[in-house]
Amino acid sequence: MIQQSRWKRVPAFWFLSLFAVFFYCSLLPAEWKQAACLIAENGNAKIPIVVSETASERTRKAADDLAHYLSEITGASFSVKTGNGSTGLAVGLLKEFPQQNTVPELDWKNLSIKDREKYCIRSHKNGIYLFGITDLAVEHAVWDFLYRIGYRQYFPGSHWEVIPRQKRLQINLDVIEAPDYQNRIIWYGFGPWDYAAEPYRLWCQRNRATSGMALKTGHSYGQFIRNNQAEFDAHPEYYALVDGRRDVRSQAKFCISNSGLQKLIVDSSLRYFEDNPEADSISLDPSDGGGWCECEACQKMGSISDRALTLANQVAAAINNPKAGSQSGHRYVGMYAYAYHSPPPAIKVHPNVIISVATGFLRGGNTLDEIINGWSKQGARIGIREYYSVYTWDHDMPGLARGSRIDYLKSTIPRFHQQGAQYMSAESSDNWGPNGLGYYLAARMLWNLDEAQKTDQLTDDFLTLCFNKAKAPMTQFYEQLDGSHSHLVVSDQYGRMFRSLAEAKKLAEAPEVHARLDDLILYCRYVDLYERYRQASGTKRQQAFEQLIRHSYRMRKTMLVHSKAVYRDAVNRDKSVTIPENAQWNIPEPQNPWKESTPFSKNELQQFLEEGIAAYPLTELDFKPITYSDDLVPAGKIDSEKQQTGVLQSGRGVQTFYTYVSDTVTPIELQVTGGLIAHYRDRGNVKIELWKIGGASQTGERETFIMKDQSVPPDGKTRTVQLAPRETGMYRITVSDGGDRTSVNWKAGQRMVMPSSLDEPLVASGRWSLFFYVPQGAKVVGFHGGNTGSILDPTGKEQFSLKNRKMDFYSIPVPAGSDGKLWKVNQAAGAIRLLTVPPYFTRSASELLLPREVLQTDSDLN
Repeated sequence: MIQQSRWKRVPAFWFLSLFAVFFYCSLLPAEWKQAACLIAENGNAKIPIVVSETASERTRKAADDLAHYLSEITGASFSVKTGNGSTGLAVGLLKEFPQQNTVPELDWKNLSIKDREKYCIRSHKNGIYLFGITDLAVEHAVWDFLYRIGYRQYFPGSHWEVIPRQKRLQINLDVIEAPDYQNRIIWYGFGPWDYAAEPYRLWCQRNRATSGMALKTGHSYGQFIRNNQAEFDAHPEYYALVDGRRDVRSQAKFCISNSGLQKLIVDSSLRYFEDNPEADSISLDPSDGGGWCECEACQKMGSISDRALTLANQVAAAINNPKAGSQSGHRYVGMYAYAYHSPPPAIKVHPNVIISVATGFLRGGNTLDEIINGWSKQGARIGIREYYSVYTWDHDMPGLARGSRIDYLKSTIPRFHQQGAQYMSAESSDNWGPNGLGYYLAARMLWNLDEAQKTDQLTDDFLTLCFNKAKAPMTQFYEQLDGSHSHLVVSDQYGRMFRSLAEAKKLAEAPEVHARLDDLILYCRYVDLYERYRQASGTKRQQAFEQLIRHSYRMRKTMLVHSKAVYRDAVNRDKSVTIPENAQWNIPEPQNPWKESTPFSKNELQQFLEEGIAAYPLTELDFKPITYSDDLVPAGKIDSEKQQTGVLQSGRGVQTFYTYVSDTVTPIELQVTGGLIAHYRDRGNVKIELWKIGGASQTGERETFIMKDQSVPPDGKTRTVQLAPRETGMYRITVSDGGDRTSVNWKAGQRMVMPSSLDEPLVASGRWSLFFYVPQGAKVVGFHGGNTGSILDPTGKEQFSLKNRKMDFYSIPVPAGSDGKLWKVNQAAGAIRLLTVPPYFTRSASELLLPREVLQTDSDLN
């Protein structure tokens, strides 16, 4: 009966549906059907650019930009006129044209924040639609359209603009675009200097590195104090209580438990939206540093995260109350998960509070993933507060910043989004020399996550279009800038950079290619001068510093070095150098004796190349590295002289150990001491994980997680940890302390080694002395290291001194009779990477594990 009744209704439903389709189609103009459109041919524009009569100035500017670049690309003259968009390149808001129904995907009538950047590029036989929901989306449509026909703005400035030439331009496109990350800000710490502001703005615009939502997340308590100074002066109890006194200062924390303070912050936030009705958000992030309130009422509120969030939640509720003029409920509060308030809260997050999780300066012992997941579980909308480049950390040197690590970018941007992140605020620098390619790729990936799978293609596109016939040496150049790879010998790295540029200059023909190469020569000169300054001392250090500042300022308009940060920050970090009062960063030319803007001559550029090549010779290995497996088994009896057991004092960050279990009855017992750096004891308990390597696995993976221990607090006291293996075989132990320092010891005779290869160096703090094995038949010990210590043969005789040697590759011939035995690295500091012998250190012969193939080879030789 049910089926009969259902089938009786089908014909009526079918006819109604068919009628609806015909009715909808009758509303569509005939030109809605996608088709190829000829734009220009042989210097003649085939269609005009069209805007509506009601187009905004912003949209008209976008149309003018399109006309300018189409003229440059095709050699034709393009004009902008008003019209209904039925013919020509129609540029503007969808709602301004009668073709509204041709793009149902752009729902401008029900506009939400996440749709503000949505646009279409849709060709038809009489033209192309470049329609957006907002003016910003229209700009995106224009620049995306130009990108699709070959236009590029890789870095800020005219030198890094690529304008293709096409006599015939025909397009067939049907594209709907919206960003994967709603907020995408790659911004400069210290801000841009005056000359850099407009090129930076244009780069952001042309690479869609802008946002439809203005998310405010910066430290804001100080601003609330300034905006309400009279109230704070009248109520010192609003300030945090620290050491028994109210902490009255401009960047203080609040006594959040105080109801009067809560009302003041809420009222101040409401006034902000009254004065700024178009604003999307307000920040409630605490001021930087410590100084949290110690009063009893605040303590009862819970953790610091709970307190900061309580205030943010109250503001979010108030500003989204219809009585406050918020009819849409789309006003947001931004706050970081950072430092003291990075641990996830115990209370729920208001739906309109956005938490931007910092990827550094985390406290409480949680990993980044744990913090993201913890805040998400409490209902937070997630953003990421990244650090692509911070001058204080990387000094604009090659391969040191996250922004230079292409593998990091293409891994984290999709992963953060998968974890729920919709907003990205990445602190960066005006340093497009070392990090420009990374910034460009990040912008592409933040808009479209699929681009993370195409970084090789995008990089090849960059190298081809920017350097043409000089592509091959410039590929090598950018390999030296990529921080994804280890650059263990900086002299070799810098030497290859200079040599690549010298070769590229010989191959380049086009003036624009030479201009880019000349800018990069100036960047390499900066690298050279910084290295000289870093190594200098005494009066020579001051001279080197002055030369560095002068050069970075003179090359500032290349925007390859963050000259403002160099000038402002370096002197504050190095008390051995000074800047005269009349030469301070904010003293202009010509009053400033350190500032000069004379263009660099060809002779100077050539001199910089020659000096760089001479100063940085290439490293030539006199040995061939050998790759060993990590299939480790207990070593048999090894002849060794009686020597003291090796010592590994401690390590910072993540330490890795490999052990072998012969029976599962006896647990693996460790003596662990955390918190060896007293002022880092806020990083949480030491995390110890046990992983089984090889053997049976339910998931089919080679590594199986067994257990985690977090019982050791960071208090400087030694505690015993027992790890319970499930079966015999090889295990990996990781010990993580969040950047504090931790010592790990075990019973004598426990099979245990520490890896130290090219890609996984030993993590050691202080002086250490450990053994390594030289296989039978080995002729040379090749390694990377330096600084201090020595390498001893099996008799205890010094075969190589590390003292006062720079970090580099070295080799030691193996004397007759010294193979098949233990050698020792004695009193070293820093990592020694073993490259021709098994890359594993041990405290003694009785604890040694070796790759299975080494034991087999040794057996075959006996």
